[in-house]
Amino acid sequence: MKLSSLLQHSLSKIYIALLLTALAVSTQAVAQATSFGYSAEAIEVNVYDRKLDKQIRLNTQLIAPAAPQPWQTVVLPSNCTGSDDQFWKLTVPVLIQKGYAVVLLDSFSPRGFSTVCANKFQMWQEARVADAIAVLKTLKSDARFDPQKIALGGHSNGAVTAFMSSFVEAAQVVKTDSLGYAAYFAVGAACDLSFKNPKLWAPLLLISGEKDDYTFPEPCQSEAVRLESAASPVKIKIIKGANHNMSTTGWFYSNQVQRMPKGIPRMYLRGRDDKGVLHLELDDGQKVTAPDMIKTYGGFLLSKTRGGTIGGNWDTFPEVSALIFEHLESAGFKSQLN
Repeated sequence: MKLSSLLQHSLSKIYIALLLTALAVSTQAVAQATSFGYSAEAIEVNVYDRKLDKQIRLNTQLIAPAAPQPWQTVVLPSNCTGSDDQFWKLTVPVLIQKGYAVVLLDSFSPRGFSTVCANKFQMWQEARVADAIAVLKTLKSDARFDPQKIALGGHSNGAVTAFMSSFVEAAQVVKTDSLGYAAYFAVGAACDLSFKNPKLWAPLLLISGEKDDYTFPEPCQSEAVRLESAASPVKIKIIKGANHNMSTTGWFYSNQVQRMPKGIPRMYLRGRDDKGVLHLELDDGQKVTAPDMIKTYGGFLLSKTRGGTIGGNWDTFPEVSALIFEHLESAGFKSQLN
């Protein structure tokens, strides 16, 4: 066989392999949406990952409502379970019923893993913030979406993404486009890490479980006080008797999950240096690195970051969803279907 024929044959095989890979990813992404009763459309969103030093395509899925365009939209970054997010399964139906478009954001699978529940250090939040801003930039350029009515919200790890994205300073520190959503809500967020400048893009709703021992409510309460004192638009609601999954029954303790250690000081994200080391500032002004904090507060083999009460039947979700809709409406959103 001639060299040119060999080259053409090899390129054809590579092209077919890439095409099959793309189709597999697309099929997997649609399956995660149809698994709870809705068809989905992949939206192409590309983002530069500074840690990986390469451009990646996010796994971003649109579930369209029956309402007329342009749609008011809610973007939901997944919690630590990735595409198996129980909050997605509960929240998508109520949002679609109200006429909101829903965009599901999976930041994990494009980076080669499906969950970060047992190891949050696989992906720091600044990358998830950059992902959320990249999604917003894409939606704002698409005529199907109302560019003034796009909200960001989530549960647990996804809630942290929404919480941190709400800060105007986030774009500067993360080194991405300076864009903000029209509203933010964070259910069961860990609020220990934020940004020093308290200015927010838009109204932020924090919802915490009173009995949450996985992402403790106290840091969110103190952060809400700090933001309120700076006249930033924030509200916090504590769900009585609820754990991390907004449940009052059906809990169980797991030593496999990784959480923030209790009593860790408030931290402000300052960005990464040229070597990729994450830099933080403590509430007292002390400058530290993420490895410093892990060494000081993680305990032996990270023992102090392990364990929490999780699971449950999400029996307080009707209260949670009512708070979310109330928050969206107060931010200028309006249900498009009855």
